[in-house]
Amino acid sequence: MMKSKLFLLTAIASVVPLSASVAQTPTIDYSQGLYKTAAPDWSKITWDTLPPVQQPGFLRIPKNLISVFGYDPSRSWTAGQKLDSVVMLGDADDAFKMSDLSLKAIDTVALPTTATTTKPTLKDFGLMQWQTPKTLVKAMPELSNLSLSEVPPLADLFSRNGAAGLGSSTISQAIASNPQAADLTLDKIDLNKYSLNSIPGLTKTQLGKFKSWQQALVNQIPKLSQVPFDKMPQPISSDIGVVGIASVVLGTAEKGDTRAGNDYFVSGSVVRGDRTLTVACPPGIECSYLEMGDFAGSQGSLYGKRWASGSSQLVLGGYGFLAAVNGGKEPTGRLVYGSGFKVALTGVNESKGTADFGLFFRICARPPFQQKTCTPYFIGPVPWLPVSENDLVIVGTGR
Repeated sequence: MMKSKLFLLTAIASVVPLSASVAQTPTIDYSQGLYKTAAPDWSKITWDTLPPVQQPGFLRIPKNLISVFGYDPSRSWTAGQKLDSVVMLGDADDAFKMSDLSLKAIDTVALPTTATTTKPTLKDFGLMQWQTPKTLVKAMPELSNLSLSEVPPLADLFSRNGAAGLGSSTISQAIASNPQAADLTLDKIDLNKYSLNSIPGLTKTQLGKFKSWQQALVNQIPKLSQVPFDKMPQPISSDIGVVGIASVVLGTAEKGDTRAGNDYFVSGSVVRGDRTLTVACPPGIECSYLEMGDFAGSQGSLYGKRWASGSSQLVLGGYGFLAAVNGGKEPTGRLVYGSGFKVALTGVNESKGTADFGLFFRICARPPFQQKTCTPYFIGPVPWLPVSENDLVIVGTGR
């Protein structure tokens, strides 16, 4: 059993209402009968287009646990930082299967950008810095029969370790005769000098083949930040799915009520299996919420259900030994679009009849021979699409 304590991070003491604009989030108009909403256009939403994180935080993993993970998921972030510089590939791989992508595959589906960019080098491919000749051959077995001179970065690495004159040797021979150089990481050379094509087959290799691929940030993989969420190997569903009607928003004067149990709510915790477990507001505690209607009227399953605000209510979240992060708490909310992020109500304006939402992200790891472990959803909030009374509310299945 894992008994080591985690060095944990700044908690979300409360979820403040969001001030950042979400006007730039691509949407499509969706209507059902007399009701309408602005639904996310996942064919245009990428890691790069998501608004920045609104609150700072950090995670520190003790050194003795890093060997258990097989990589170091520790990191820190500031308010206003882009999400693609916070999220690592391992965090959301079950949601999007980004490890199945190769640089070539990414290039075919990434949206064009107006930014002027030079051709990426090995330095731009972030996970290269901790690869070694041994790990590269494991990821790309076809390299082993190439001569060292055909792979200039590796020739450079071997020569810097006093293993000159090996140009005619195959890479497997060079590794066998120079085991010390074979374990050197590529950050020992100037990776900026070499193009992605300087290692044959690199752009065709799936990201998940490389050692500690989970540790690479999204923005360390060329063009991955420009891949739409509906073009991921495991895409977000573009279907609207389950929807309700925003009947009324009620502010901070509201309190939890013993008569309104868990079944009265659609918001709650995310538990193992990545499903939403609804949780009522504690009796007598502040509980602003959005109350919903149903197209089937009072007989409908969503009629009268409440979506509580994460600024009022924190709930238990996460599972495995990472569940202790952030005091084990996350804002109440729902998995509306799958497990990649949780949607939380972040504030209501009762006089205007509006409700603001935000996205929250988490850190996950799957240690070898162990079950996946995840922190609560605490990275955020990332401003999301607001809702007004008499608009549709996208509820999803909660999974």
